[in-house]
Amino acid sequence: MSLTQPIIVGTDGSPAAESAVRWAAREAVLHDAPLRIVSALDGPPQVWGDFAIPTTYLEEARQFAASRLKQSARIAAEAGIEKVETAVLSGFAHEDLIAESHNARMLVLGSRGLSPFKASMVGSVTHAVASHVTSPLVVIQELQPGWDTAPSAPVVVGVDGSEHNMVAIDLAFAEASVRGAQLIAVHAWSDVVLPKALRSDQGLPWENMVTAEEARLAESLAGWGEKYPEVEVRRVVIQDRPVRYLSELSAAASLVVVGNRGRGGFTGMLLGSTSRALLHTCQSPLMTVPPQS
Repeated sequence: MSLTQPIIVGTDGSPAAESAVRWAAREAVLHDAPLRIVSALDGPPQVWGDFAIPTTYLEEARQFAASRLKQSARIAAEAGIEKVETAVLSGFAHEDLIAESHNARMLVLGSRGLSPFKASMVGSVTHAVASHVTSPLVVIQELQPGWDTAPSAPVVVGVDGSEHNMVAIDLAFAEASVRGAQLIAVHAWSDVVLPKALRSDQGLPWENMVTAEEARLAESLAGWGEKYPEVEVRRVVIQDRPVRYLSELSAAASLVVVGNRGRGGFTGMLLGSTSRALLHTCQSPLMTVPPQS
């Protein structure tokens, strides 16, 4: 990731997308980074059932996308962004957004689009992009009033002890630093629910395991305190699935940061189980980070 790369945010005009634009604009101000807003036509016109799409469709779709971008630029201006780059993407939304991520400091999307399936927690485009994105991806729920004026809430980072998780830890420290916020580093013993036979009341040597897992968390965080001495860090080791605890902490967090690959051996898996589940349960902005950003 280059510091000169823009923060890129996609919009389809939905409330979640407008929240994403507001968040991305504030992030651009915090990091003194360029902001690029894009809107996709979601595929070239072909046919719909037995009816040919009118020849005017493409031009009308471009005009509609341009009006969305104009509204988004006004939202960015309210956050203090004087110059915004905008672009209409003419291909399929998920493919174009994945391509945009190749040149992004981070890609920001709303959790839900204009799909009629309102019960869906994550839109189909956002979910598809999350599985293939090459930059950090931030997924935004609809922001609550006053989110940008209240004292900065903690940044939460999931720490799994793997080598590729280091990129997520670095970004979490950077985000806590720029916000002047506390960093809560959460390390879970397991990615699965522990059966009753393995819980702490069964007479097993949990104290030894606690010591070992605390040491693993400390090792993962070693050196970051020197790089970010201004960041206060709270370490948390839990005997539980990480999703449950991270979701609980997200209710009072300004940002949750996780790697988008798990610590398991499935190297071909494009989205780890924890990051996938958090797309549906996280109550704050969620940043998923690929191993090399």
